[in-house]
Amino acid sequence: MYSIMNWLAHLHLASMVQADPASSLLPDIINTRHLHLFTPTQQYAIQVHQTIDRFTDQHPQVKQSKQRITPPFQRFAGVLIDIFYDYCLCQSWELYDTERLSTFTNQTYAQLAHSNALPPPAPAIIELLITQDWLGSYQTVEGIELSLKRISRRFKRPIDLAPAINNLKLIEKELMQDFNQFYPELITHVQLSAKDLSFHNLN
Repeated sequence: MYSIMNWLAHLHLASMVQADPASSLLPDIINTRHLHLFTPTQQYAIQVHQTIDRFTDQHPQVKQSKQRITPPFQRFAGVLIDIFYDYCLCQSWELYDTERLSTFTNQTYAQLAHSNALPPPAPAIIELLITQDWLGSYQTVEGIELSLKRISRRFKRPIDLAPAINNLKLIEKELMQDFNQFYPELITHVQLSAKDLSFHNLN
């Protein structure tokens, strides 16, 4: 099952360190364990993605957010917080970028549309991301609920995550506080880490 969570944050952070946007999504779509099979440009973007995931998984604010998820959705807390954090990023976008969110998403879609040499099923998924405006949909509660429905269909065993939108409504204020403590630290970590990744060492 490929992941379609927190792609707005991944693409936003990738843009800050000049990582190829399409390649930065590959770890959520295919097996990228054998890094040497990819081009240097792809390797760099994959490593940026992995750096983001490692830092996020260990961050105390993220762990605190996961604990805010109530039954019966606690075992999906990681999935839900990934999605809810993209909503939080939309709500506080002006704190982290001088461009309008719509400008960023449109520019990103244009870059993604011209991606080359991506292994399947990445091209088909990226086409859906663009045509269905997944990034823009994260701005609203209704869009997040739709994302939950999409993700529900990706599980091997049927699960309806859409009702978990009530968690977001109940804890939005607390999640916003968690996110806005976490995200600036993530930005700093990614910017510092990017300098040491293999792409730069190869060039």
